[in-house]
Amino acid sequence: MRVKQILTGILFAIIGSIIAFYSYDFLRNQIQEVFVWSTADSIQFIGKDFYLFASYFYYISFSISFSILVISSMHLSFLKIFKRTVLSIVIFATAMILISSVDGNLKVIECTACDNGIRKLHWNEINYGFIVGLSSIIAAVPSIISVLKR
Repeated sequence: MRVKQILTGILFAIIGSIIAFYSYDFLRNQIQEVFVWSTADSIQFIGKDFYLFASYFYYISFSISFSILVISSMHLSFLKIFKRTVLSIVIFATAMILISSVDGNLKVIECTACDNGIRKLHWNEINYGFIVGLSSIIAAVPSIISVLKR
């Protein structure tokens, strides 16, 4: 039984990494939108939005969180799996919005030489991998608790 869980965890960690790879651009854009929205347009992005890959922390945390969600949902009914997945997505989105809002507002506050209170921020000055990675870890907490209860 443990071997099956380990193999399932590895398989879904790989699937989680693939999902993380393809969703990174979307999540970057969402974080940028939250930065602008939460600071009432006090942040302007400058330069070229160029990146190759996310950080290792992003890929590892996303894939581990995904595999924990799957392992914690094994042997549950479809309705419970659906509820647990929706809960994880809601926690993930909420955590990402809160972390991005706080980070964006801190960047505006720390700016002492801003023109008219508008902070010019290069696209890569935001640590996207940390924000999304931490959000995925926070979203995995309910699944971790259910695994530990077993």
